[in-house]
Amino acid sequence: MAHGPLTDYEKYIRTEELLALQKPADKLSCHDELQFQIVHQAAELWMKLIDHEIAFAGGELREDRIPRAMRALDRVRRIQTVLELQLSLLDTMAPKDYMTIRNALGRGSGQESPGFKRMLQLADELWPSVEALLARRKLTLRQIYEQPDAQGELFNLCEALIDFDQHLQGWRQRHLVLVYRQIGAGTPSLKGKASELLAEGMKHRFFPKLWDVRDELFAEWTRSHPYGAEKGYHG
Repeated sequence: MAHGPLTDYEKYIRTEELLALQKPADKLSCHDELQFQIVHQAAELWMKLIDHEIAFAGGELREDRIPRAMRALDRVRRIQTVLELQLSLLDTMAPKDYMTIRNALGRGSGQESPGFKRMLQLADELWPSVEALLARRKLTLRQIYEQPDAQGELFNLCEALIDFDQHLQGWRQRHLVLVYRQIGAGTPSLKGKASELLAEGMKHRFFPKLWDVRDELFAEWTRSHPYGAEKGYHG
């Protein structure tokens, strides 16, 4: 197809390089392979942006600029929503077509995704900035969660971190359902049984202290509340 001089938009976005990163139509193993490549390539870009925003948020927290950090974390939450939603495109594949793509993919696995590996590291890199902020404010998580309205800014920050944790776990769960849809619940993936891999991953909490403080609050409630002391708490 003839093409005139590149526009400024094409130069800035580097569309020629970007659109050349997928297999040409005559090299596709099946019709759905183009979608498969694009969804996964787009996911790597979104995860790159999450990495960028989390690093920025950590820097802002170190400078006590909580509102700007919160804007970055809100952006992360929205990107995570996009990541989960775009998985629904892969639901449109027939299992037979997925198997054809798997042959082209070889022994590749989503577990090898550099973006996914970064997602698993980000919480540990961000948390020291949060702890340092709390130390400067001379506040504990327990104090924040016992009086969330009195410590609204810090409470909202902590809840934004829980959102990141929850959305990451939700994305992993959604991916598992996708795997079940394509290869079944009992079929091993290249890295082992998908259900067993997820069960292992779901044991991990990316911000464990933010989950632990909930245990502490409701343990105290159980001890002090008449109904809680008698029956325990059941959500």
